[in-house]
Amino acid sequence: MKYVAAAAIMAASTGALAGFDADWTGLYGRIDAIRVDTTGHGGTLNDTFNAGQFEFVYTDVGGDRGIGQFAGGAFSTFCIELQTIANSSTTYDIDTIANAPNPSSGSGQGPYDNADEAEVSAVLAAAVDLGWINSDLSATGSLTKDQAAAIQGMIWKVVFDNADVTAETANVAAQMAILESEYNANPTGSIDYLYAMISADSQDQLFIVPLPTAAFAGLVTLAGFGGIKRLRRS
Repeated sequence: MKYVAAAAIMAASTGALAGFDADWTGLYGRIDAIRVDTTGHGGTLNDTFNAGQFEFVYTDVGGDRGIGQFAGGAFSTFCIELQTIANSSTTYDIDTIANAPNPSSGSGQGPYDNADEAEVSAVLAAAVDLGWINSDLSATGSLTKDQAAAIQGMIWKVVFDNADVTAETANVAAQMAILESEYNANPTGSIDYLYAMISADSQDQLFIVPLPTAAFAGLVTLAGFGGIKRLRRS
C-alpha cells in the first residue's frame, strides 16, 4: 500500500487517553483512487492514495468490547491522516478529532480544529443517510468499493484544508459527487460518540467509542474529557 510518511514524530496530545492495541488487516476500497494535491496551496505533495474502509482486529482491549461491530474482534474505520500505516499491533490512544493528527503535522495536512471535526462528522452522517455505512462506521450490505473510496476521499477533502482532493477514476468521482451532494444538503449532520484513535507510529483513524462497555467507558471520563461527548444527529 502507498502512503506518505509523516514529516515529524511527536508525542500524543496530553488530552489523549490510552485505549487499546489493534492490528490493521486490510482495506476495502480502491487502489490509487484519490489524489491529494497541496501544490496550489504552498505545499509539495501531489500523489494518489489507496482509499476505502480500513479493517482492524483488536489485539488487546480487555474483556468487554462493546456493541455493534465492536462486539467481536474485528472493526472498520476511515483514516484522517496520510502517515504510513503500521502492519503490526499498534497501541492507539483515544482523543477528539480536533486534537489529531499525531504527529501534529505532515504532508498534506495541518492542525485540525473543531470545524474540521464537525465536517468529518457530517460526511459520515451523509454516508449513513445514503445507506452506505452504519452509524458505528461498519459497512452496510450494499457498500461498494467505489463508495468506500468516496467516503474516504470526502473525509480527506474536508479535513485537509490546504489540499485539493479529487477522485482518480470516473466511478469513484461519481460516488464522491453523490456523497458531497448529500453532505451539502445537511452540513450540520453528525455521528454519535465519534472520536479518533491516534498513534505516532501509524495512521490516525476515526473511531466510535463502543458503549456500553467496561473496557472503554473509563476512557472518556478522564484527562479532561468530562464524560462522553455525544455528537447528535440533526
